[in-house]
Amino acid sequence: METVSVKLSERNQMVLPKAARQALGIKPGERVLVVISGDEVRLLADPSSWADYVYGLGQQVWTELGGGESFLQGERASWAD
Repeated sequence: METVSVKLSERNQMVLPKAARQALGIKPGERVLVVISGDEVRLLADPSSWADYVYGLGQQVWTELGGGESFLQGERASWAD
């Protein structure tokens, strides 16, 4: 983990340190997500494709439920009761 101090300009702007840009894999002109949670702020690279970024999320949950088709059949069966 590396800690770097940066200074805000009078217009509340800052330069993102080179180490942070490299860690995020961003280049000039690209966007950065600012995630605010209480008194903590996280910077994330804005994905070029949200579909690709979230692809596969929840795969473990669906596997534990027996797959999408099994889950759907169970839900439909509960409607008939």
